[in-house]
Amino acid sequence: MSHQPNKKECECCKDLGKSPLEQEEMSPGRRKMLGAIVAVINVGIVGAIVGPVMGFVTSPMNQRGKKGWVKIARIEEIPDGRATEIRYSMRTKDGYHVVDREYSIYVRRDGEQVMCIDPACTHLGCRVEYQVDRDRFLCPCHGGVFDKHGGVVSGPPPKGLIRHLVKVEGGNILLHREV
Repeated sequence: MSHQPNKKECECCKDLGKSPLEQEEMSPGRRKMLGAIVAVINVGIVGAIVGPVMGFVTSPMNQRGKKGWVKIARIEEIPDGRATEIRYSMRTKDGYHVVDREYSIYVRRDGEQVMCIDPACTHLGCRVEYQVDRDRFLCPCHGGVFDKHGGVVSGPPPKGLIRHLVKVEGGNILLHREV
């Protein structure tokens, strides 16, 4: 009768002699934990790169202009009963740049009533011209004709000229625009 000594294995040596597959089967929790740590690190790295880049690229779209009143002329500068082209400049934000832009608008005064008419034809955006002798607007590109208030008389334009909000305060004509 042979007597075998009672072999006790310590914790550090119990996996010795086992194949790697047997060792992995013994500790699936450790493998899942390492996978989760790697995934969190990868998400952090991607977020640290993509977040600032997207913020930089989309920042101009998130900055909306403010609407406000812009002084364009004095009421006594506009002759009564006809349209007058007024040129004015505004400081605007264009993407990342702040620039001075030149604009023009037709201002018509009938007594104390004032209206501002956009010079862009509603057909294809060509610049209309005011004909003083006929008191109307004509689009030279495709023959659109507009009456003295900007309504369509004939031609291809689908609607009348755009009229902007305007008010008179202290003798100044103020135009409502996005600034």
